[in-house]
Order: sequence, then structure tokens, then C-alpha cells
Amino acid sequence: MNKWMYDCIEEAPSACKRIMKNRESLLNELVELYLSKDYSKVLIVASGSSFNIANCAKYAMEDNLKKRVETVNSITFAKYDYAYHKDAFVLCLSQSGRSTNTIAAVETAKQMNYTTAVVSMIPNSPIARYCDNAYIYGSFDEGKDVFVARGLPTSTLFLILFSIEAGLKAGILSKEVYKTKIKELDSMIDLMINVRSSADKWYDLNKKDFYSMKRAMVCGIGVSYGVANEGALKIEETIGIPSNVYELEEFLHGPTYEVKKDNAIFLIDIDQRSHDRVLTIYKAMHELTDRVYLLTFSNEINGDKVLNINADPNSLFNPLLFVIPFQILASRVCDDLNIRAVTIYNHRSSQLLKTKTD
Repeated sequence: MNKWMYDCIEEAPSACKRIMKNRESLLNELVELYLSKDYSKVLIVASGSSFNIANCAKYAMEDNLKKRVETVNSITFAKYDYAYHKDAFVLCLSQSGRSTNTIAAVETAKQMNYTTAVVSMIPNSPIARYCDNAYIYGSFDEGKDVFVARGLPTSTLFLILFSIEAGLKAGILSKEVYKTKIKELDSMIDLMINVRSSADKWYDLNKKDFYSMKRAMVCGIGVSYGVANEGALKIEETIGIPSNVYELEEFLHGPTYEVKKDNAIFLIDIDQRSHDRVLTIYKAMHELTDRVYLLTFSNEINGDKVLNINADPNSLFNPLLFVIPFQILASRVCDDLNIRAVTIYNHRSSQLLKTKTD
């Protein structure tokens, strides 16, 4: 059965619950591999949405493992940034398991004699042929899978759970802290349905402006930067309009001079550390355009363009919730306007560029 993006958005909470239930069998071997040596850091190698997944999980993983977690794009690692990662645990991610760039990165990591593991959504995917340590996220379902919608929250959850389970077994996390974190994740998964409902209402209030936006500019920082990257990517690759991602403060150093009245600015207010600055920027951006949208954990500001998400401002797990509005926006604009960004020209160029293996 073919599935559309919105179908997979709806399936994400149940897929997350399945991963939570099966976390021991899904993660045990990967955790044991990680604990087999005292690694200097975790290096996550990925491209596209998988790279965004890595950045969504990064800060939670560092908190649970008490180790540096670095992220690098697959082809950058394969050709340039491969040499100076002594004693790193290299984790290569590919949702489909068919990314030629990530497969190239796996081969480079093996040549450097790094301990390397791969994770994909599909069992027995092509990337598994290139690495002895191959694992699955546990979120795959039969039928035509839409990685862009179910993959981000489920795969981010997998990485966070990996760090929690490894943290417990390494003695970094006490049993009490472990139970608290698992309970927090369970509660967050339950919240996903409410966030989807709120995002649908937010979309309905603003859909006419979403239909006519000529450019999207998405801003995040720290915990929200992976969400911002995924939000911009989803808008660009589905609706087919220019969409850029910016680190919150870097947005003010040049990009703001480009803003036009038909541009949309999305600001992600995901945690307490950057909260006051996000609100200051939100108010200032109205001098440039009326299309300023705020996704926030706070109730300090309300309005049609503000989506208030009931999230803990101190949680490092919030990307699981804050990515949902961007998925809703991208999916519903395409459905409403019958947009298919993949044209015959995109198809021809992708065949020439060959970024996916068979």
C-alpha cells in the first residue's frame, strides 16, 4: 500500500511506542559494541534527514553518555574529515540504507580502522552489506515507507534510547535517573498526538499565507538546530520553494537584509536557555514581514501565527515534538495545492547524480 506523508505522521506515535517496548532487543548489541571500549567520543556520520536526526539527538546523547557527540555529513567525512578521530565510535546513519554517500563513509571508516556501526530503517538494506555491525531502528512497516515523516521522531528516539541504555549499563546513569528518563520519553510520545492536533489548527489558521509564501527562513539554535534543518529541508523538498536554515544569531548577520514581505520566518523556541532572545527576535522581525511564525513551549505570546507546544523547557527530548508542525505544514500544503516537487527534471537529474544505490 502506498502511504502519504500525513499517514506516516499519524503512525509516528505508535511506531515510537513499539521502539520503546522493543528497546532491549533493538539496542542490546549496539550498546554492547559501544561499551566494549572506552571511546573518546561518538561520531555520527549521515546526510539529509539522517544528519538532522543526529543533530536532534546530539545534546541528549551527550547528557546521557557524558561524552562528546559530533556530527558530520557523509561525503565530507568520506573525502575530507576522516583522519583525526582516534578512538571514536563511528555511527553511520541512513534511513533507506541506500545512501551512496553514507556507504562511502562506511568504507572510509573501515579503512581508518574505526569501530563502525550502521543503522537503517529497512531490514537487510544495502548498507548492511558494507558493515558487520548493522542494526535497524525498529520503525519500518510494510508498504511504501515514507522516511521523511515517521523517520525523524522514531530514529531520534532510537539514538536517545541508545544513549540512555548505554549510560545505565556504564554506570553513568543511576537506575532512578534511568527510570525518570524513560518515563519522560513515554509522556512525550503520548503528547505527540496533541501536538499534531494543535499543529493542524495552526496550519488551518495560516494556510492561505503558507500557500503564497515564496521563501521560508527557519531559525534554530542548540537543541532546536536539528529541527530547524529538518523543517527547512521538508519545506524545500516537498513544496519546492527556497527554504534556508540559520543558526539563530547568525540569521541577524546578513540574512535579515534579504527578507521580503512574502517571505516566511519560522523561529523555534524549544528551551529556556535561548528563550528570551528568541522572543526579542520574534518581535523585531515584524518590522520586516508580517509572516513571522513562532513555535514555542511558552504561553507568554499567543496569536494565530504562534504555536504553543506544552513542553518542558528544560528537556533535551523536545525535538520529538517540535518537528511535527513542519511535517504537518509540508504535507498539507502539498495535499491542498496538489504540489509534487519531484518533477521529471528532478527525476532525470537524480538519475544522473545517483545518490541512492539499488
